[in-house]
Amino acid sequence: MEETQMMSRTGEPVTQAEDEQAVHALQELARGVSDLDALGVSQRQLDTAVPFFVLGWAMGVRTGHTAPAVAGVPVDQETVTRMLAGLRAVQVAPSQFTEPGLWQKVDYHGSVTQRHSEYWVQAIHVHADPFGDEPELRYDLCEMRGVVPVRMVTGARRTSLTPLPVFRVMG
Repeated sequence: MEETQMMSRTGEPVTQAEDEQAVHALQELARGVSDLDALGVSQRQLDTAVPFFVLGWAMGVRTGHTAPAVAGVPVDQETVTRMLAGLRAVQVAPSQFTEPGLWQKVDYHGSVTQRHSEYWVQAIHVHADPFGDEPELRYDLCEMRGVVPVRMVTGARRTSLTPLPVFRVMG
């Protein structure tokens, strides 16, 4: 009894079986059986969601909500931290393949040369393609003057921005 209570307080890492079951379940949810793009989720978005889904799956299994695999044993804090850090790394890694997010700092190097500088992304506008191709994203950029955002660039194209691994917490 005492050993079980000690294990419950410290937790155990996600098992390989829990990980495999969760990844399979997420793929089934995102893709669907009859339509491979049922939810229109990109592989990048799916990869970003995996750590949270695996964590939730393991927690559900262990509380008996899905099956009694490691019921009663919480997921250890180290595993939770590692999975959240993995997701954070995916979101902030600057590369040509990531899109800047709201309140992320970017380096603007577009056609308005007198505005070349670092700014915060204040708004993201999605423009539909008339031929059904990928929609085009345009960005409004601002600088902060105290707590007031002041718009400096409107409608910047993605190619004019370099995302930086800096985010502003609004609150």
